[in-house]
Amino acid sequence: MGWDRSWGFTHKKLTVKTIEEKASAIAQSYVGVSVSVEKEAEDCISCFFSVPISQEEDTAYQTIEISIYTMSKNQYAISLEADASDNRLSEDADQLAEDMATALEATSLDE
Repeated sequence: MGWDRSWGFTHKKLTVKTIEEKASAIAQSYVGVSVSVEKEAEDCISCFFSVPISQEEDTAYQTIEISIYTMSKNQYAISLEADASDNRLSEDADQLAEDMATALEATSLDE
């Protein structure tokens, strides 16, 4: 992935708990993947997915960062930035971001 990707969606009242629930469900659908969710700023909630590099026992992990920004009242954007965390190193970053977009019923802003 050499570029940033983004999706837009509306939601009446988006909370950290809502994002945690969606992100946790996504993480649980993959072997060895976990997630932590942080409110990084008043207008930004970030999901940090820990993804194994290989399926071996003593494996290293990459961190995929997907952020959700408040754009205006009830309007949000999901952002996958190539230069955030290990996003540029992992093919899984695109898939996890697509999964978040699907879970939040977001549409691509890149087309």
